[in-house]
Amino acid sequence: MKKTIRRIAFFLFVLFHLSFLLAIFYEKIDTLQLVALLLIIALLVTIGYFKSPREEEEHFFEDFYNIIYVITGCMITFLLNQMAGLGPVIGAGITGSIASFLPIIFRRKGAATKEIPVAMYCGAFVGMTSPMVTENWRFILFAGFVTGVIYICSKNVFQGYGGKLGSVAFGGVAITSVFLFLFTS
Repeated sequence: MKKTIRRIAFFLFVLFHLSFLLAIFYEKIDTLQLVALLLIIALLVTIGYFKSPREEEEHFFEDFYNIIYVITGCMITFLLNQMAGLGPVIGAGITGSIASFLPIIFRRKGAATKEIPVAMYCGAFVGMTSPMVTENWRFILFAGFVTGVIYICSKNVFQGYGGKLGSVAFGGVAITSVFLFLFTS
């Protein structure tokens, strides 16, 4: 079961990255060479991932607290970004700074507090979503929940690769947008 979840999470990441790259290059793709280059890069990343050594961790019940941390991070950033008018970068920076001090404040609570900053910063990426995408705070709350689920499912995927938290947040917001488009239209 763990192997299946890990593979599903990995292929979701590849799908998120490809859809993100294709969205960026959609207006600029006028040659077949660019599409071929993107596919070659995706293939090389896939091969590199499967060949790299990884450590397996069991997912404990405490990992589900990470969903709460992700939701907290996205809501704080959303409030600072859109409600307080500070902007997405300042909002995410303040959220990340606050989250970085929480393990020091709650050091007696155990090892689970060490994961708070990473999970909250992942949520901060969700809270940075543009007002043109977000309808209201309920969208951000649901996107934070979806992102939290993806975050705990992909905990051991792409260890050491840059862009993991942003990809998880992008996937959560994209899935939420598609879900709302399909079921509210």
